[in-house]
Amino acid sequence: MDKHVDIIGRRHPILYGWSIVAAANAVEYAPFLNKKLASDTGVLSLRDKDDIDDHPTMTPLPLDEVYHTELNEPSFYLNAANKSVSQFLSFWDFHKAYTEFKTTPTEVAERLLVKIEQSKDLNWVRFLTKDIMQQAEESTRRYKEKKPLSQLDGVFVAVKEELDIQGLETKVGTCFINDDNPASQDSTIVSRLKNAGAIVVGSTVMNELGWDTFSVNPNTGVPKNPHKSTYHSCGGSSGGSSGSVSGGLFPVTIGTDGGGSVRIPSAFCGLYGLKTTWSRVSSFGGSTQDPSIGAYGPIAATADDMTLTYSIIAGPDSNDPNTFSQPGVDLKDYDKFNDLSGLTIAVVPDWNRFITEPAILERMDKVKGYLKQLGANIVEVDIPDLERAETAHIITISSEMYTFASKYFHKRNYFLPYTRILCGVASVLEGRDYILAQRMRTRMMKHMAKLFKDQKIDLILTPTTPMLSPEIPKEAMRYGISNTNLTKLSMVYTTLANFTGIPAVSVPAGYHDDLPIGLQFMASWWNEALLCRIAKTIENMPGIDRKRPEAHWFGDYLL
Repeated sequence: MDKHVDIIGRRHPILYGWSIVAAANAVEYAPFLNKKLASDTGVLSLRDKDDIDDHPTMTPLPLDEVYHTELNEPSFYLNAANKSVSQFLSFWDFHKAYTEFKTTPTEVAERLLVKIEQSKDLNWVRFLTKDIMQQAEESTRRYKEKKPLSQLDGVFVAVKEELDIQGLETKVGTCFINDDNPASQDSTIVSRLKNAGAIVVGSTVMNELGWDTFSVNPNTGVPKNPHKSTYHSCGGSSGGSSGSVSGGLFPVTIGTDGGGSVRIPSAFCGLYGLKTTWSRVSSFGGSTQDPSIGAYGPIAATADDMTLTYSIIAGPDSNDPNTFSQPGVDLKDYDKFNDLSGLTIAVVPDWNRFITEPAILERMDKVKGYLKQLGANIVEVDIPDLERAETAHIITISSEMYTFASKYFHKRNYFLPYTRILCGVASVLEGRDYILAQRMRTRMMKHMAKLFKDQKIDLILTPTTPMLSPEIPKEAMRYGISNTNLTKLSMVYTTLANFTGIPAVSVPAGYHDDLPIGLQFMASWWNEALLCRIAKTIENMPGIDRKRPEAHWFGDYLL
């Protein structure tokens, strides 16, 4: 057991092995400890603020950003003249091989299944669908008839294990939820992927309930970051989604993001990850542990894979009324990645004090210089109340996760010790804490609206995380780990987008000590098109190297 000082100066023990089991038993059998833990982690601190009198906002959409969009599924084709060039497999590679009849989805499926089996010890994929070969044969037939459904037809995709796939148990990272109760239908996201011809292979490993950022999950095995021979985190909670893309199994997967769970894994694994505007993508068929802050999005090897997949899964859905608040989906100016004239991009210098690896700041400075060369105006801004917003986000996600977990308290001992500890801390929260947090949400949304509308800021540039992927101690593999300091630090730049509902993207920005560095861009509500465009811009930046990691299962499974 070791200790670190967290970002607000408190000391927290790092628990793993028998110490985390003992701590989980203690919080359940000595409940008075929960209040101390909650106080020590700062989640009760808003009670001391007497100036939070904003009206509470329960869902993160400003009223002037609510639209009424007709039900339709958008269809986009990306321009091959500007296609992503990468050492990783892309949908472009699959589509070209199929249209030129060099191979078929059926042949590729047979080879990919071998690769998935070979990668089992890396703990990326949890469950496989039973109809992979049937999906592949249908795609083969469509290509033979020269009638692919989209550029994603015949491309293999996996989704995080909190989205329903017909026939599979949606266990949400646990060892018991939905036992012997497979999903009776696909989630909307899975349905839209299949309607575009994508071959949905199965579900990827995640944190239990998605309640951390490192995917240390003894129920499934801990996903291993392909970039290091030692056991480094893939990030979380969408760790299997990022590991399987970085390792070369799939060009794109779907993750969910309640506090950075798409962007942090993307940063740790050197990938592109888009956290969409709240309710831009349907939550129907998702387990929705954190309904007011969670969002869905792609984790991808290239900007094009991310963008095409986003365009397929986004848009209104009659099964999710919240999705009708959005404007139409578009990819405006996606090909204008070499000209940023007219764009104003803000940085927040005071926020950089949390960076623990200087190489991240060096990369950020290089990116700023490149953006200026392309015509962007770089300005410095201040965002008030960031620390309060972080606390309010923790209150919100903890309250919502606890509500979800409480449905299963009759089997609470089946949860991992880490989850039991978090439930103990969250049980101390009261209605007043949640309302104070939602009042802070109103305030932060006003701050963001002022930046984007009054100050005419188009994008905000930050690190994705202030750190590189950490090594996971061997002792954590059996019972898990609790490292409050590291968890809070990993989320310092990501939670603002969840709390206010705005979209954000993580882009690869090089490496340090063979570990990837990720940078984040945030945009105003519904402006995913600009985030896709800036991802494409950074992808084409000279000096941003991409490389296949050590554990890369590219092999010859396509050709």
